[in-house]
Amino acid sequence: MLDGHLVEVKRATKNTLNQVRTVKYLPIAVCFESIGGADSWYVIPAHVVVARVARKHRGQHTENPFESATLNLADFAAFKITDPVANLRQATLAAITESDRYQELRDEMATILTEARRLSMESRERVEAILQRLGIK
Repeated sequence: MLDGHLVEVKRATKNTLNQVRTVKYLPIAVCFESIGGADSWYVIPAHVVVARVARKHRGQHTENPFESATLNLADFAAFKITDPVANLRQATLAAITESDRYQELRDEMATILTEARRLSMESRERVEAILQRLGIK
């Protein structure tokens, strides 16, 4: 949390960002720990993450890409922080402010999350009923 705002912080040792949960509509701060080199930081606004994930046909281990996705850090070179000690906080607050301008997109991600939770609950209930009827459970 930064100044009352949630921020997802991720660590990457390869160019891959795993389990990006776009439905949370959070900016992502990534510490890229390169082997033998200095750490690099990226701050990616939430709406930029949503736009990138929207191109995917399915998610990471899920049908819905907005629930969990894999992204390539190389696609976000424009969001690399040149001096993390001096600029990380400012860049993160700027990403929060910028993403807050897209309330309709934030609302849609909240709707998708609600629908995913509802589908999960309904699916479990249907399968549970079949299991009980078949005497499996």
